Parts: sequence; structure tokens; C-alpha cells
Amino acid sequence: MKLLPMLILPIVLQSALLALESGAVIEHRMAMMVRGGSGLPVEAARMVGEKIAIAAHVWQKGAMAMSMGVLPEVVMLDTLDTYRRAVEANTRRLRG
Repeated sequence: MKLLPMLILPIVLQSALLALESGAVIEHRMAMMVRGGSGLPVEAARMVGEKIAIAAHVWQKGAMAMSMGVLPEVVMLDTLDTYRRAVEANTRRLRG
């Protein structure tokens, strides 16, 4: 399967942005782990729960979209957008 040329650049850019933005959340959580504290177990459980929930959400949404004939590239962009919104929400919450 070949990617549609007009969607290659947006997919690459969104992937790069997701990687950079995720790095900030990972850095913050790693610092929390190093410092320790009473909130750490709650944050760790939240982190794992979020990953499971968002993976299930994008899988279901993507499968439904693909079954209705939506292009895989469009599903990929939507998935990246969903993950970027989740990362943005975590960034805001962790910076409090």
C-alpha cells in the first residue's frame, strides 16, 4: 500500500510533534519518580490506565472508520491528533 503523497508530510510532521510533546510529559513524570512522594503510585496507575484507554479508543475509532471506507492515511492523522490531544492534556495537568 502506498501512502497518498499529499498526506505524507502531515503524517511525518504530526508524528514528530507527538514525539517532541511526549518527551516533555515523560521528562516530568521521570522527575516525579526520582523525587518520589505519596502521589507517585496514583500517577503511575493513571499513566497505565490512560495508555490502555486511549489505545482501545483509537483502535475502535480507526476500525470503524476503515470499515466505512475512510482512507488509512486519514485514520492515521486522526489517531495522531487523538494522541497529541491526550499529551497536551497531560502537559497542562502535570504543570498544574
